[in-house]
Amino acid sequence: MRVNSWRGSRRTVVIVAVVASMLLGACGDSSTPAAAVGSVRGTALQGPNCPVERPGDPACAPRPVVGTVEFRQTNRVVATAVIDSTGAFRAELPAGSYTVTVNVGTGPFPTCPPTELSVTATAIATVTVRCDTGIR
Repeated sequence: MRVNSWRGSRRTVVIVAVVASMLLGACGDSSTPAAAVGSVRGTALQGPNCPVERPGDPACAPRPVVGTVEFRQTNRVVATAVIDSTGAFRAELPAGSYTVTVNVGTGPFPTCPPTELSVTATAIATVTVRCDTGIR
């Protein structure tokens, strides 16, 4: 009787040891460092806003774009941000090079060309996207 009891206990100890080893191994320090992250602060503006630009005329000043911004790497969207009512947007991104595209909806204007951006770790990158209203 004791022999069977010992074998059952031994088996239980081995199972517990294997499971504990697996769980503790999953909790260990990872050798993969966290990705370096930087900040992006940007503005999306549209113009011209008058058929004939007049310097100093507030009606002709660039206006904020309403929409969203996509940050792309090799045609893959890495992050998106909403453009606020002042035309400003912000994002936290891993360090690297990005193409910034602005989505303004379904209308033909304004058109916003893709803009290149480089983000470095622990730094703030700034970008201004200038969109064309089509007014001439």
